[in-house]
Amino acid sequence: MNKALLVLPLIFFSLLLAIWTGWLRIGWSLPITNAAAQHGALMVSSFLATLIFLERAVTFRRKWVLLLPVINGLSVVFFLLQQPLIAQLLLVAGAAGFMAMCTYFVWRYGELYYYVFLAGAFALLGGNVIVYKTHFYPNAVNWWMAFLLFTIVAERLELSRFLNITAFMRNALLAALVLVLLSLFVPFHGWGRAVFAAGITGTALWLLRYDMAWKSVRIRGQHRYSALLLITGYFWLPTTAILLVVNSSNPFLYDAALHSFFIGFVFSMIFSHAPIILPAVLKLPVKLFRPQLYLLFVLLQASLLLRIVGDVAQQVHLRRWGGLLNGVVILLFFIAVIIIVRQELRRRGVKLGVAPK
Repeated sequence: MNKALLVLPLIFFSLLLAIWTGWLRIGWSLPITNAAAQHGALMVSSFLATLIFLERAVTFRRKWVLLLPVINGLSVVFFLLQQPLIAQLLLVAGAAGFMAMCTYFVWRYGELYYYVFLAGAFALLGGNVIVYKTHFYPNAVNWWMAFLLFTIVAERLELSRFLNITAFMRNALLAALVLVLLSLFVPFHGWGRAVFAAGITGTALWLLRYDMAWKSVRIRGQHRYSALLLITGYFWLPTTAILLVVNSSNPFLYDAALHSFFIGFVFSMIFSHAPIILPAVLKLPVKLFRPQLYLLFVLLQASLLLRIVGDVAQQVHLRRWGGLLNGVVILLFFIAVIIIVRQELRRRGVKLGVAPK
């Protein structure tokens, strides 16, 4: 039995609840859940962080490390049971465990990308501690964004480790990431926002110039699919930066900035990496890429643009429909992946949860 499969229900349930609470917060009249106020923690920590912990834990030879995504994922249960303090403590424990894991990898291997992973783990732990101590999510949002940015950059560096990264390239990337890190210690609604925007713009320019996606886009099939999605996601980073620094009284611009990052950048990475990483994580002999996945990605981009147009124009109905479609497309993507996995396993005669011979 592949023990990684036991964590998947917690991850998927976290995603469902995060999307449901997001729909509530954007204005749809739905059955109320007391977890509605926890949308950010559910999406970033309960869902995304648990998914990342699982991905990293399976590379660790000691199986007890799989307890880390389980502990983190259990937070969704306590959010639903109206026990947010317990849920937040679990998230703090999960982030601390992830930071310890990254520290071990830095000590054991010393590669640049493990240092970037460690910086991301530090940002996640900082954001979770802030929420636990202050119960004020806006103070933690930039820390969570830094966590995801560092983690995604670290994964790209890991996948690109066979490319020749010169000292100039390395130092240029580190300069941009240090700006992001420094911005966490400056009031975000003061200079912190501008420093953060500069850091993510610099990171985006580096990725658009040096990431191996430009080489992969020339190869047909899954490689081109993943590369196009990555490149699209990189363009959302400077868009986020612009939306963050625009001086406007429009209260919806903050929503536009956050979701250009979390949906435009982060979910572009998830849609891109899932066909590559999921089979490795689950140790299943399947190929997940299908050309039809392009359609879901285009729909995700279209729904995000609709939401941002609604935000910028202060058209409540547009942003509401855009937010609804964001969640629908994300769910459809994961349902499509589940269907493809089942089809592949049936074709190969492999039972789910049984390691192939």
